[in-house]
Amino acid sequence: METLITMHALVEYDGKYLIMQRANHRSNPGYWNCVTGHVKEDENVETTAIREVKEETNLDGEIIKTADILVHNTKDQRWVVLAYLVKVNDITNIKIDESESQAYKWIEKDDEIVHKYEGLKETLRILDLL
Repeated sequence: METLITMHALVEYDGKYLIMQRANHRSNPGYWNCVTGHVKEDENVETTAIREVKEETNLDGEIIKTADILVHNTKDQRWVVLAYLVKVNDITNIKIDESESQAYKWIEKDDEIVHKYEGLKETLRILDLL
């Protein structure tokens, strides 16, 4: 079984959470989730979280919470998910990287979309937001 490590950064602003819809040319097209990414060589996961938020949203933030590790098994893969809650204080410069995402929206933690997307729901759960 192949093991993959991924980072999830849930961006919070004024009590709402940023979710993004994956671009159609990527794996899982149209899937809604938070900022996700892979750790680069010689980079710690916390640096990855801040870097990915900046690259995918053009927002600057700070980590305010770290979740326990989530392990999710599929038929052929084991996913190790490291999740962070990243607070931003200014969203005026938001600009979504269109090579990554095709849309974005701000939601509350009890938004119905959370229950439609298991990965998003699990990220909120391990961050103790559900």
